[in-house]
Amino acid sequence: MPNDPSRVFIVLDVLSVAVSGDPNEGSIISVKVREGADVSLWLPAEAMAKLQAMMAEADLKHAKSLQPQ
Repeated sequence: MPNDPSRVFIVLDVLSVAVSGDPNEGSIISVKVREGADVSLWLPAEAMAKLQAMMAEADLKHAKSLQPQ
């Protein structure tokens, strides 16, 4: 899939995150983008878990890079 087209959206705001209690339904993340339309992303449970793990790893790396105050 390296040659698949992609678009970059500048996200202005996160509007909502809806996580279903049913793992078969997944999650929906809705954002407002600069282009003026709202964009909703449906993530199956596996993709949401992967996103959460990646965000946690990024948070940990960021925290380690901060200087103690």
